[in-house]
Amino acid sequence: MAHYLDIEVDVNGEHIFMLDKRILASYSNRVTKLLPKLTDNTKLIFMDFPGGVESFELITRFCYNNGSIHITPSNIFLLHCASTFMEIPILINQTELYLEGIHCWTWSEFVNCLKQCQILFPSMKSHPSFQHFLNTLLENLSLPSSYPSSNSSSFWFSSIDTTPKSSRSETLIEYWKFDELLFLEIDLFEKLIVSMIRLHFDHNRIWSFIFHYQKSKFFLCSSLDQKCKLSETTINLLSLINGSSFSCRALLDAFGTSLSLDLKNPERLKLENLLGSRLDEFKIDDLLVPGKRNGVFDVDLTLRLIKIFLLERRIYGFFPYRAKKVGFLVDLFMIEVAPDPFLKPSKFMALGMALPDFSRESHDRIYHAIDLYLQVHRGFSEDQCTKIWSVLDFNKLSMLTRGLHVARNTGFLPFLKQNMFKTLLIKNLVVQKFPQCVKNTRKYDKPPAKITLDARRFMPKRSRMIDPCNAKSLPRLCH
Repeated sequence: MAHYLDIEVDVNGEHIFMLDKRILASYSNRVTKLLPKLTDNTKLIFMDFPGGVESFELITRFCYNNGSIHITPSNIFLLHCASTFMEIPILINQTELYLEGIHCWTWSEFVNCLKQCQILFPSMKSHPSFQHFLNTLLENLSLPSSYPSSNSSSFWFSSIDTTPKSSRSETLIEYWKFDELLFLEIDLFEKLIVSMIRLHFDHNRIWSFIFHYQKSKFFLCSSLDQKCKLSETTINLLSLINGSSFSCRALLDAFGTSLSLDLKNPERLKLENLLGSRLDEFKIDDLLVPGKRNGVFDVDLTLRLIKIFLLERRIYGFFPYRAKKVGFLVDLFMIEVAPDPFLKPSKFMALGMALPDFSRESHDRIYHAIDLYLQVHRGFSEDQCTKIWSVLDFNKLSMLTRGLHVARNTGFLPFLKQNMFKTLLIKNLVVQKFPQCVKNTRKYDKPPAKITLDARRFMPKRSRMIDPCNAKSLPRLCH
């Protein structure tokens, strides 16, 4: 049969094919519908052809080979999408029949097919056959497999089960399989992770895969926009899984990356919600985030994290032990930010009052922070100083702090509380250091004035002061 090259087909502006329109029309219903309008040397333009030139070339081979072509995992979806676009019923049936045997594929065949799916992803991401392929691939991912290297590291995933409450045995997932999926672009990777979540994969293993992918791809990104999209997608995926599944350190690394990239607020807030519920696992260095505006450190961030921590505990049960760890952390943070000349009193006081009373057994560090803060901010009025000191619970100060700090700084204390506090200080010192004097005083009803002088005389001198909040916890701003 003679072939007449009587039609030009422009595929997505990438290549022009010279073909016989009668051969195309004999298989393609789409071309048949257009045939009355196609005259000799007519140019047919397809600007959204799935798979582009490679996919259309497979269609021409099928048509010019009397409706026959060798179907493989490497071309199955190219043929399926192209035949659907060109409306070729016989080829659609052949590809659907081939996909029924997908359970017998090897891992390498799945990977080869997935590479083709990546080319077609924009046009087939919602196609039922593609979701079926992903589900089967994930099922293969959860099955044990042999591999030449016996020393490869491994992950553990629960086997796939569409019923959440059904029993699932954990099977070995070899690390090399994840390395073979690192070619995935971020959109297809997101689709894969969402499918893993929907199929009830173990959340501990999902986050391991997410962070492995993120670390591997981040330095391969050629532009800032690509890095931002990668980080934003990672954060969105992490927000879909159980927050207790992944390590706090990994979250802090992701948060540091988001700060360096200056990500948008929605993604930052999602990450803060994850971090706030784990605030008791922080170290002081984790809170020392540089401030964007006036202020050396970001105090607003710490206040937001505290609020999230308290909300999470209110929902899932509040544990005093964890709250005390956060209280200790916030006290250290107050000491660090106290020397900041730009820190407003309202923000400083908010740190001291953000947590419930039982989160702090001692207010020694708060006292130390206030003392530092007022030494830096010397222009405050007496009313302002009184308001700042009101954050402190004098009953929670240790004797060491009372004797060694407050006695030399009573000028900073609110006037109404000074006399009460001095009386408490003297009473405790007398009872602890001079019990016999107290007994005699009660016996003979002598006035306590002389005892007060004796108590002051026996107070340790400043040069011998031992302060647990002093040298070792000196704020970085004072170094």
